Amino acid sequence: MACTLTDEYTRRGIDALFLENDHLRVEILPGKGGDVTEIRDKRTDVNVLFEAPHEWRAPASGTVGAPDGAFSFLDHYPGGWQSVLPGAGGPSSAHGAPLALHGESSLVPFETTVLTDTPDEVGVRLSASLTRYPFDIERDVTLAAGESAVEVSERVTNTGAVEVDYSWLQHIALGEPLVAPEARLSVPCETVHVDPDQTADTARLPPGETFEWPVCETDDGPVDLREFPAAGERVHDLVALADFSEGRYTLSNPDLELGVTVEYPDSFYEYLWYWQPLGGFEAAPFFGRNYNVGLEPCTSIPNSGVADAVENGTAESLGPGETQSSTVRLATHTVK
Repeated sequence: MACTLTDEYTRRGIDALFLENDHLRVEILPGKGGDVTEIRDKRTDVNVLFEAPHEWRAPASGTVGAPDGAFSFLDHYPGGWQSVLPGAGGPSSAHGAPLALHGESSLVPFETTVLTDTPDEVGVRLSASLTRYPFDIERDVTLAAGESAVEVSERVTNTGAVEVDYSWLQHIALGEPLVAPEARLSVPCETVHVDPDQTADTARLPPGETFEWPVCETDDGPVDLREFPAAGERVHDLVALADFSEGRYTLSNPDLELGVTVEYPDSFYEYLWYWQPLGGFEAAPFFGRNYNVGLEPCTSIPNSGVADAVENGTAESLGPGETQSSTVRLATHTVK
């Protein structure tokens, strides 16, 4: 099968795109942050991305990002993969801009330009300007014939006349059936930073502590972060992994004979946020209904937002007219 690009559909009233080849079917929602909501491995017929169980809504058109806690993001969260700018985590504020959870970029509509539409490759460019921050964003999503991989290359440009602080998060959430007690995670890192604001009753790890990867030796016993407890154990932890030998991770499920490897520039994304709502996210909007993980390359910590990242020195900055780029690649493959 040659590569194909389809753009005549909508989902919940949101413009949708499909990139497809022999190996993958990729759904993108340009009308809602350019979210990638499906990466379906055709060999196994598995969407490796998390699909949110709650009744998420399409964002209203116009200004977004009001400082209403988590729900600017969560009310409209379909699961999948978002590129988060200008603030990861939150709610917070920067340079006088109030930012709700995960900033603004995942809620605005993007314009679409077809870059290539041939049997050998399909690719689109998604473009948007933010309202509360002087950021222009371009995102190129490409799929090549014969490759079971999608590549996302992005550029963010500061159109303002002053330097601004920001953090950038690739909010990649993987879900069932790929994520399961039979699956295993591999990350070439050394350090585990438990989020200091982790307060869930279902958390296993003490907030603010640091451990060596992969086994965290706690007072209640060892926690192996390569493993995924069954949903009935009701786990909900959030950590940031650091000190990588290379920027990649692999989640493998031998029962499905399916693995996913994500590659990213660890010189820029110095942390990998590891969100583990394995049946234990008991508050709104999930109420214990989701079993998934987020494995999210990020420039900064902690989860409390960009203001705290500025304070601890992990925030990035971008001068007037400057551009920062990023390329992330997700591939599916056979495992035994």
